[in-house]
Amino acid sequence: MKLKRKVLSTVMALALALIALWTPVTAQAAEYTPVYVTDENGTTCTGDFDSLLSGQIIFYPADLPTGNDTYPVVAWANGTMCAPGLYYSLLSKIAAGGYIVVTNTNMMSADGKAQIGSIDFILEKNADPDSIFYGKVDTENIGVAGHSQGGRSSVNAAVADSRIDCVLSIAGSNYKSEAKKLSTPTLFTTGSLDSIVMPALWVKPAYQACTGTAVYASLKGGVHTSCVLDPDKYAVYAIDWFDAFLKDDAEAKKVFQPGGAFSKDSNWGKYASKNW
Repeated sequence: MKLKRKVLSTVMALALALIALWTPVTAQAAEYTPVYVTDENGTTCTGDFDSLLSGQIIFYPADLPTGNDTYPVVAWANGTMCAPGLYYSLLSKIAAGGYIVVTNTNMMSADGKAQIGSIDFILEKNADPDSIFYGKVDTENIGVAGHSQGGRSSVNAAVADSRIDCVLSIAGSNYKSEAKKLSTPTLFTTGSLDSIVMPALWVKPAYQACTGTAVYASLKGGVHTSCVLDPDKYAVYAIDWFDAFLKDDAEAKKVFQPGGAFSKDSNWGKYASKNW
């Protein structure tokens, strides 16, 4: 298993190393066709991973259609040339925490426009009486998250769209000039062995430049693709971060504050935080 993960990591790293910092190219997606699959996390996924033009793919708690609850939204952005299927495990786990997670199939996402389009899409479904999401979206609580170029997208989307309440940037290829415009609460994560989006050149400067509440940490031994290879280490804190700012959970906020669980987790290092 370790050898398999190492080979996958190497292959993805070689591909991403050439194109991780490219600027985005907007692509037109085909008409959305739902395909419903419920997994072991108790999460239903609606989307077609066999087609890169399948439109929006949505993860949500399996009991959403029959209950009366509304759910906050997390809009996801993919890394450069990375199909959303790579992130299935991570996104399913986040949705199982009580979220509607929506991602488009755009693989060149840096400007944040496709991610904002995902938010527009799910809000339209919330207003559509024929949709299973009708009246199910907590429209006042919306977060964004992404990996690599998708992390940069998340920062830019939050700068451009006041509907976004918090950000998770995983190994984000963030430009300091863009991050300095960011005042939305943001969790910046990276990997100590990331040689593609190097922490000292991209992630840490973005954390330092942003003006809002922010947390920074590096996964010990983590590579650029660790959120794909070891999603559990990310999912637990992704849910806590969204709980803190999309569900106003005081205990979840304590997880990230100085002296909290995140700062003490032996899997993570280089912890820093500001503006609590």
